[in-house]
Amino acid sequence: MIDVVTYLNTGLSAEAPRANAQQELGKDAFMQLLISQLAYQDPLEPMENTEFISQLAQFSALEQQQNIAAGIQLLALSQTASTNSQMVNLIGKRVLTPGNRFTLEAEKAVSLRFDLEGDGAPAEIVIKDKDGNVARKIDITEFKQGTNQFSFDGKDDNGNALAAGNYTYEIVSASGDKIEGLTTYANYLVDAVAFDGSTILLKSAGVAIDLGDISEVIMN
Repeated sequence: MIDVVTYLNTGLSAEAPRANAQQELGKDAFMQLLISQLAYQDPLEPMENTEFISQLAQFSALEQQQNIAAGIQLLALSQTASTNSQMVNLIGKRVLTPGNRFTLEAEKAVSLRFDLEGDGAPAEIVIKDKDGNVARKIDITEFKQGTNQFSFDGKDDNGNALAAGNYTYEIVSASGDKIEGLTTYANYLVDAVAFDGSTILLKSAGVAIDLGDISEVIMN
């Protein structure tokens, strides 16, 4: 006599071979199998009521597991779609992350943020292009403890507008030494969002930005 529950569990096993969708048996097919088991049972050794009820209970539990699994999968797909839609809305906005890069738009100023733990002192901002060449040096007269914001006008030392793209900046003391307790933030303009399975990356002029590194989103 066929054990329906054993056959059902075998069919649900992750290791069971599945050549195609037609080889997968649904709950209706298993119910028909159970009915056939009752019809062809040995009259001299009929199935015990407790055994029959036990199989029905196990079948019901397995059916609920299937429904729960399907519901979780649907919820995960819905959540992924919602998250992806929200990430697309970041295109055209600026994001801050720890670092010293920034995206410069043509003929537009960009805000550079940096935090200082100790007391402020005369300092200098050094702007470099993507090749590491110095594009501008700017003296800082107001450099205080805490959060500092500096608006860079996007021009070189001669007052000419720099090309759009990604740049880096450094803040050094007036003597050229490294400043202790200084934290700088990158300011990226998001121009694309890349989806790779469960991984989402923002992009800015070819630079990939991890969502976990973002500390602030700013309207451009």
